Amino acid sequence: MVRKLLSCLWLLLFVGLVSYGQSSLNPTDTSYVHELLRKGEAVETKQSQAALANYQKAYGFSQKIGYTKGYFESVRLLVYLLNNLGRHDEARTIAQQAVQKAQQDTSRRNLGLSYFAMANTNLFSGQLKEAIPYYRQAAQYMRQIGKLKNVAVINQNLGYIYEKQRMYDQALVHYRRSLAFNITDTLDRRSIAIDYFSIANLLSYQNKLAESRAYYVKAQQWIDKRNDFDMLINLYNNMGFQYGEEARYDSALYYHREALKLSRQVENPRHELHILMVLAQTYSRMKQYATAKKLLDASHALALKHKVGLTEFRNIYREYYIANAGLRNYKAALEWSDRHDRVDSLLSNQETKDLLTSYEVQLRQAEARQKLAEKQRQIDRLEDERNRQNLLLLVAGLAVLLIGVGLVLGYLYYRQRQRTAANALLAAERERELAMMQSELQGQQKERLRISKEMHDDLGASLTAIGLLSEVMKTRMGTNTTPEVEKISAISSAMVTAMNEIIWSLNTRNDSINGLIAYTRAYTSEFIEDTALSLRTEIEESPQDINIRGVDRRNVFLTVKETLNNVVKHAQATQVTLRIRPEPAQLVIEVCDNGRGFDPDAQTGIRNGLTNMQNRMAESGGSCVILPSTTGTCVKIQYPYEGAPVAKIMQM
Repeated sequence: MVRKLLSCLWLLLFVGLVSYGQSSLNPTDTSYVHELLRKGEAVETKQSQAALANYQKAYGFSQKIGYTKGYFESVRLLVYLLNNLGRHDEARTIAQQAVQKAQQDTSRRNLGLSYFAMANTNLFSGQLKEAIPYYRQAAQYMRQIGKLKNVAVINQNLGYIYEKQRMYDQALVHYRRSLAFNITDTLDRRSIAIDYFSIANLLSYQNKLAESRAYYVKAQQWIDKRNDFDMLINLYNNMGFQYGEEARYDSALYYHREALKLSRQVENPRHELHILMVLAQTYSRMKQYATAKKLLDASHALALKHKVGLTEFRNIYREYYIANAGLRNYKAALEWSDRHDRVDSLLSNQETKDLLTSYEVQLRQAEARQKLAEKQRQIDRLEDERNRQNLLLLVAGLAVLLIGVGLVLGYLYYRQRQRTAANALLAAERERELAMMQSELQGQQKERLRISKEMHDDLGASLTAIGLLSEVMKTRMGTNTTPEVEKISAISSAMVTAMNEIIWSLNTRNDSINGLIAYTRAYTSEFIEDTALSLRTEIEESPQDINIRGVDRRNVFLTVKETLNNVVKHAQATQVTLRIRPEPAQLVIEVCDNGRGFDPDAQTGIRNGLTNMQNRMAESGGSCVILPSTTGTCVKIQYPYEGAPVAKIMQM
């Protein structure tokens, strides 16, 4: 996400290079405004603070003397630079005032400039949906006044918005439209470089790394390396990010350091603090958390000094949390998590609110689990010691028995005959008990079939009717649909789904391993279709027809279902993999994702769900194990279907 935001920063610099016709100026007033703007543009890519001072002076003087043209030119350049420096709130205020003034002025040129400034501010601050209507209005006025170069820039920015929404085909269309227009004007090297750079970013985001690097090379060929440091910084930074994604950390660090050198030359603190944060992120991936923390300290100092936007502070706080957690400084990690939570709330992002507010409790529970684990290890050591003592006693008893075996041979022979007769009687009794158990089980199976059939025929039909009637009511009521009707429809749909699962678990025809495998695979496919995740399956069927109890089938299925819910709610993944592998003595199911990972020692945001999953599998004699990883999480479910103890059978 950070890389994509950076790619947008230089896209809009083109707007600062578009010139507009100017009328004759009075050297005593309006010429001063244009002189300030020219000075700012001359040093913008190398001395951003000096350029900002000139733009602010021009903006204030234009308002003072009522010079409309100078005012909108100042707004155009000032809003862009403020956004580039991360000061989005200031940029938004200025752009909104310009829109109001342009609507009163009714000049198509001024309307186009103000709408464009407002759209860019929304784009820089991540409000993509709000940016689209402003871009459309700006494009309309730009076409009317013949500023087609600005229309090309709008295509660039629309491509970026579609890219953020993962609509890659539409994004590529807009990028190529901009390139097709700009390539005809070879004097405008920067615009051509921007187009190649954007396409390279899109291909990199789609993991087409070879094509992406080829476009990066083309972009580098069009960049003015003596003057266009801003764009070169982004090129180096993105290439470093790409190598970091491939775990080629030496190359990643090289490009990030080159970008850092250039950012310090142009005196752009926002670039510098961002690159310092990206370097810290790379070192965190290399598990060099101490180095990462030093870089974050420098980045945080720059952010405080230059009063950047909340988005930058949120990213810095997140990396502080990762570095301190890696250093096992949980107290500091908790503090940075709290800061991240407060900033995130201000940015209307509630994704991790519950996780961060409960972090302190989770940390204490993690410490408690560690203590319990240590106690369990002590108990295991005592148990091993007791087993060794019992073994010694057994050996001693066997030795005594061997000494006296000669004295009792006759007695044992007699007892053996009696034991044989008793065993025959016991075998007959067991056969009778087994026949009774089989008869009872058959009765239970018939009752389960009857219940499932009645639920399907009666309850199922009723619930379906309720759902259909609620949908009819919604259709008839139209936009006046009440929340109660919506709730009835949702509840009936959920009850139908839950009832189907119960019917499936009750139906004795499904009491087989292959039946469980087929149902789990079908449910997973349907569940993932309603999400943004992609599904990968590696499923094998059992070569043997192995029976499985209905309650065990339900426990295994509900465990898989809870795992999939956790992936969708918490993992922030793009892909989930379902593996089902029948082994000679057990069924193994693995649900893996490529999300943010899960460390049981550091956080337990889904603790209740995990406990329920483990309890269900323990009830069926199996297990549920979390296999944590920094690149995702795997949940391994094991269900043994052979060798059930006699006591358990009798209990059933």
